Amino acid sequence: MSSASLDPQEEREAAVREWEKQTHTSLVANGRRKKLSGIAIATGAAALLVTFWYVKQSAGDPVMPAANLSIPERKPVPKLKGQEPETTATPAMISAQPTDDPMRVQREQMEMQRQEQQRRMLEARMKSGLIAPNTQNTAAALPPGMDSLEPATAPVLGGGSAERGAQDQNSRFARAVSGGGVPVSKASQVGHLPYKILQGKLIEAVLEPRATSDLPGMLCATVQRDIYGAQERNTLIPWGSRICGVYSADVRKGQDRLFVIWNMLRRPDGVQVALDSAGADQLGTAGMGGHVDTHFAQVFGMSALLSIIGAGASNMGVGSTDQYNSAAAYRQSVQQAAAQTSQSVLQPYIATPPTIAVPPGSRVRIYVNRDLDFSPIYEDEIMAVQRWDAVEFIQ
Repeated sequence: MSSASLDPQEEREAAVREWEKQTHTSLVANGRRKKLSGIAIATGAAALLVTFWYVKQSAGDPVMPAANLSIPERKPVPKLKGQEPETTATPAMISAQPTDDPMRVQREQMEMQRQEQQRRMLEARMKSGLIAPNTQNTAAALPPGMDSLEPATAPVLGGGSAERGAQDQNSRFARAVSGGGVPVSKASQVGHLPYKILQGKLIEAVLEPRATSDLPGMLCATVQRDIYGAQERNTLIPWGSRICGVYSADVRKGQDRLFVIWNMLRRPDGVQVALDSAGADQLGTAGMGGHVDTHFAQVFGMSALLSIIGAGASNMGVGSTDQYNSAAAYRQSVQQAAAQTSQSVLQPYIATPPTIAVPPGSRVRIYVNRDLDFSPIYEDEIMAVQRWDAVEFIQ
């Protein structure tokens, strides 16, 4: 019973071992076959390379011993007709060539075409408004056989007439500013410097009356410190001198400074001189600053009042259930009339310029716009100094 039950198991194990043996044998055989095939392929490739090298060596010249080698003499290579060095062909050279040359006519035509193309390219360059040629590069760029170009074919960027030159803005500007020369300013010697106040001198003063921009008017100011001459030696404008001028009432929206021109300066001793210089504030900014009234409350109040009147006239006696009728049309007409009236009334207020008020006692500065010459007032002193300089002391 036990031997009968073990026979199938042993048969199964024997079958498994047989299958493993066959599988292992096939794998080993496959590996050997692959290795042998690779060796066979490498051997065949090597044999093929050896055969190819042998055939190549046998096809070449046989190797001769060094004793039998001899170097043949070098023969000069004859010149070919088409290998002459290139030279610039001219009409005289072309005509001097032999008539039996079959390529002579073709070369002449090619040379003429090249010269014509070069001439056209040069004319196009000279006509362009972007190139400003001179006499040197123009002569160097001319093709052989051409001495010069006509003036009409070579306009210059900044020169020539407007008909010939380019018409763009830059070219017209170049023609307008060209050929005018360089302005020359000659230096001169300023005499009597101790008795002159040169342009740019600063005069400090205090404003006397109040100034408003509603109407143009006159201003006066008092000089607060002594003003000396150019060499800071002589007092030419003492403190206490008065300066008078006028201010402009032409004020625009957004302007917060009053433009003033100071005309005349009078010293306490009766000497006067014309200034005609603009006024400035303490920082040197042109004009005098002050309190600015933009009239905003007046313009806003008038517009609000007219808007309330128009809205009240259009909504008076109107209910939520009312339909469009003659009363509604009447109210609409009243509203349109009120809107037109408000526009005509508000227009002058909108155009109202701001009012600038400069209080009295404001500090002002005046930049002198011209040279002030006080030498005629001090002629005696100048002559005395000149006589003193002419005296020679004998030691």
